[in-house]
Amino acid sequence: MMYLTARNAEFDRHELQIYEEVAKMPPFQRKTLVLIGAQGVGRRSLKNRLVVLNPTRFGTTIPFTSRRPRDDELDGHSYRFVTRLEMEADVKAGRYLEHGEYDGNLYGTKIESIHEVVGTGRTCILDVNPQALKVLKTAEFMPYVVFISAPEFETLKAMHKAVVDAGITTKQLTDVDLRKTVDESARIQRAYNHYFDLTITNDNLDRAFETLQGAVDKLCSEPQWVPVNWVY
Repeated sequence: MMYLTARNAEFDRHELQIYEEVAKMPPFQRKTLVLIGAQGVGRRSLKNRLVVLNPTRFGTTIPFTSRRPRDDELDGHSYRFVTRLEMEADVKAGRYLEHGEYDGNLYGTKIESIHEVVGTGRTCILDVNPQALKVLKTAEFMPYVVFISAPEFETLKAMHKAVVDAGITTKQLTDVDLRKTVDESARIQRAYNHYFDLTITNDNLDRAFETLQGAVDKLCSEPQWVPVNWVY
């Protein structure tokens, strides 16, 4: 499970936003594309497909971890390896967008790594905890936020069976697991809907990808309404 940095305490005090002034802007490339959704709705698959098909246009962050690298792992490929002391110090200093601990090791997304991708002229794709939106929804990151919604239970069950039968995954999810995904998806949508620029129901991965890609393409060809504090 991921936890946000202490930096978010300030944002928690301003959670309720009744009105946000916006301004119309000419087409431009957003700094970040943020995919929000429950675990198991396909966010990572959509992110990876965008990066693989458009590597000069999209990039993503490499997570940091305090665990030791395995024999076949190289620093900077799947993970960036640091000491626990170094990571704890950076967490305390607010340098992580989100972080958490799993099996005795720390993992996290460093804010600097987002800027590194943006600095190359690419849009940084993030699939993060929805609480991170409180930090990301600023001129610093200029996000386009897409909520990937779970389909109905029976559709999700059929999709999971298809990927298992095809050998794409060996992880067998129970009906309880799948219902948790559907319920969690609904909870996230209720709580964070005011942050979303677009909602896509992933009842077919290819269609969901086409919708996502089309929406991102429009950002560079059509005017956009953005928070006025991004402009002035």
